[in-house]
Amino acid sequence: MKKLNKKHITWITILVILILVIIMYIFNVANIKNKTIDRISEITIPFSLIVNPNNVDKNVIPKSIDTNVSDLNNEKFHVIKLVNNLDTTYQQTKKFSFLSNDQQKQLNDKVHDQSHQYIYKITSLNFGRDLNGKYLTISCNQYNDTKQIKSYRYRLHYKGNQITTSKYLGSTSAKYPPKYLLDGIVLGQDGIKKSKSFTQQIKTAIINSNLTTNSASDPGEFNQLAINLGLDPDESNKALFNLARYSNSRLTNFSIIGYELADVPRTSRIYIKQVDRKKTRYYTLNYDRNKAKYIYIQNGISSNSLSK
Repeated sequence: MKKLNKKHITWITILVILILVIIMYIFNVANIKNKTIDRISEITIPFSLIVNPNNVDKNVIPKSIDTNVSDLNNEKFHVIKLVNNLDTTYQQTKKFSFLSNDQQKQLNDKVHDQSHQYIYKITSLNFGRDLNGKYLTISCNQYNDTKQIKSYRYRLHYKGNQITTSKYLGSTSAKYPPKYLLDGIVLGQDGIKKSKSFTQQIKTAIINSNLTTNSASDPGEFNQLAINLGLDPDESNKALFNLARYSNSRLTNFSIIGYELADVPRTSRIYIKQVDRKKTRYYTLNYDRNKAKYIYIQNGISSNSLSK
């Protein structure tokens, strides 16, 4: 009887322990599930991975300029007057006082390489703004005894009537003087103030087109999007393709970094910078001031600073 009681006690003990383990598991399993769910909910999955795994947000927004300009027409005539003053000073002194000492020497060496060569006039090609401030582009036009006119181009940043920096851009040769800003001709609608809202329209159009998430592989797929924006599809599809292809999910990795205005052609150019994981890309949004509309967007920086 004692042996039987010992057996019973052993089995009862095992049974009690088993029941306690089961009870503890039942009471804790709910907490385990809740903690697991809470932990998962704390993990943030980047939206870009859901939308487009190939375009992970870099969280980089390029620094932009202020496009809320009021009166660029007055700025144009200020630039023309400023360049006329530079030319008058040169004619009187025969010195390029707006250039650095090294730049003056280099230009003089080029101009006077032959005795019959000389700078006849300094003219203005365009004006605008970049991340460093307001600038204008000039041409120092060299004449000689041939039919070719050599044009030396410089970009000058300025504040008021003061030239602050100068950069040599290059030179060209042609039979005629380079195109320049036209005195007495108003700019009309310049397209700069509305450029920020138009780039927002481009962002919205790309997002709504679903081309980013579908990994578009051909620029031709952006023809209709360009048409919807009022842009020339053949001139714009490649830039729109790249803009979408290298954008992050929210299309926040590109900004307006500058603008430039010329009279020949009568165009305003808005410059856009895009940053992705591998490289920096640039685009030019062109505004036709005769038609008062944006006409196309293209890859790279377009300017008449080095045109003939």
